[in-house]
Amino acid sequence: MKKILVFVSCMLMTTMAWADSDWSALLNKVNLQLSAEQWVTTQTAKVSVTVNAAVTGKGIDNIQNTILGKLKQLSNKTEWHIVSFNRYKDKSGLENVSIQSQARLPQSDLGALRTKAKSLSRPGETFKVSSIQFTPSEQEVRDANTALRNNIYMQAKKELDSVNKHYPDQKFYIHDVVFSSSPAVRPMANKAVMRSAMVSMEVSAAPLNVGNKMTLYAQLTLAAMPQHLVKKSPLIN
Repeated sequence: MKKILVFVSCMLMTTMAWADSDWSALLNKVNLQLSAEQWVTTQTAKVSVTVNAAVTGKGIDNIQNTILGKLKQLSNKTEWHIVSFNRYKDKSGLENVSIQSQARLPQSDLGALRTKAKSLSRPGETFKVSSIQFTPSEQEVRDANTALRNNIYMQAKKELDSVNKHYPDQKFYIHDVVFSSSPAVRPMANKAVMRSAMVSMEVSAAPLNVGNKMTLYAQLTLAAMPQHLVKKSPLIN
């Protein structure tokens, strides 16, 4: 029993000693920069429609449902969303509302869209197409980012296998992967690699632009514990 307690005590002391030391600085490391690019295309356009209407006997509560019902006459293949709803009084003191609505429409629904909006207008209620933007949706951008990361992971696995093939005794592993939307700056000697990076993929709103190329970069660090340190540690086989 005493021998077991002594062994456990030695193990705990060794663990604390390793924890207090900056062993990361002693690792054998290989730093690589990887990149992947992909075209993000879309078959839909983000359409914004502005509606200005006077508040009549229907009351403010029914205006939203009425407007949404009329927007479906522009296109019923998707769901319209009201993104802003402002109330104000004109110079005569009458109450009015200004509504901004959006929907992603297929190209087949874009023909004569402005003419259709104008036909919905009547005295006291106007519909106007304020913008038509061929930009990928947020979901399309997320899907592209997922595909780009998977591409990076495959490259990282290939690099890891290659390094371990040339240095079989080192037992390299993936120590760190930092993603970025721009080329990473190679860290200075004896400096830790940054562990956090925000990837911002903003797609510019260019009319009639149905494709955007996205590029994702990654700073990859492969690491291995030097063999003479492995032999000194009873915690690593």
